[in-house]
Amino acid sequence: MSTPTLSWLPSINKKIVITSFLAVGWLFIALIAANATGMISYEAGRYLGWMISLSLPIWVLLIADPNTRNLNTKDEKRAITAMVVTFVVFVIVALVALLQGTI
Repeated sequence: MSTPTLSWLPSINKKIVITSFLAVGWLFIALIAANATGMISYEAGRYLGWMISLSLPIWVLLIADPNTRNLNTKDEKRAITAMVVTFVVFVIVALVALLQGTI
């Protein structure tokens, strides 16, 4: 049985993809927090928010691309920890914003 390939995706270093994914995640967290605290309105940040939300599947595909060079064990553990922390902070910020009624 052959393994599926994503040959149409560019071969990008996995460390660059993960770093960019984390940067986009923290940008989304900052956008939600700025909206929740009233620094910006939804109308001011909605296009950026939608661009970030729609780019998520692209980042996931680039991370899952088997054609890219894999990370060593130390970098992989560090990347997993960073992604888990980013997700936990995102959930906390989203819950705070929901409880305040701003989103």
